[in-house]
Amino acid sequence: MSSNRSPVITEQQKLQYRDEGYFILENVVPPQQLQIVRDACDHLIELMHQEMDRLGTDHIHISHRGKRYHIAKKYTEAPRLAEFVFSDVMADICRATIGETAYLFYDQYVVKAAEKGISFSWHQDSGYLGFAHPRYVTCWTAVDDMTIENGTAYVLPFSTVGIKTLVEHIRDPQTGDKTGYFGTEPGIPLIMPAGSVAVFSSLSFHRSGANTTDRMRRAYVTQYSPAIITRPGEAAPMHLAVPFLKDGARVEQAVASD
Repeated sequence: MSSNRSPVITEQQKLQYRDEGYFILENVVPPQQLQIVRDACDHLIELMHQEMDRLGTDHIHISHRGKRYHIAKKYTEAPRLAEFVFSDVMADICRATIGETAYLFYDQYVVKAAEKGISFSWHQDSGYLGFAHPRYVTCWTAVDDMTIENGTAYVLPFSTVGIKTLVEHIRDPQTGDKTGYFGTEPGIPLIMPAGSVAVFSSLSFHRSGANTTDRMRRAYVTQYSPAIITRPGEAAPMHLAVPFLKDGARVEQAVASD
């Protein structure tokens, strides 16, 4: 990080992350980087369409042509996307939440097509792992303006749900979604302009609504862990394990992928 640049995270936001499990950074992504993220999304969707055509299908895993797309661990396949993944903003977020050491654990575009994107149930990101591991941080970047109408995410503060630990999740056999909270709290909607980042703990409960608008809704999720995460009894890293920060400084490296 350059010496003439101040971190974007305030002490109040650090406390909110510790006490409530999340905070929001509005308009924090520079316009040039936001355009990179948008262009990368279009590029990766086109690559997925090409793969669907090759396979003679309209869906791959939980991605469905023209309806919804989940494109994971592909940041090296989109021009310049790594510049955002390992940007100053992401470095600031990691230092403020998980500490001086950080690895890129996972990245994923979540795209809900116009009038078709479905909702997702209350879950902790850690609930999809299902085993004890170092808690990590999720950076949910608004590629488009986020509203209730287009299916933005909702978060449950720690003080509302009363849970700061990993809980058992139940998988829906039809959708594949995992659910870990079955209460009636509505949560706080992440209403924010494009170029904003919602930052939350892997133990924070969150969900998203359906896109009822006539426009696509795009979010880009990057997750960073303070240590390499492995499955129990396995030595190989789970997902990505790309070094990002060491002793608070950015690691000079060739960008790698899973």
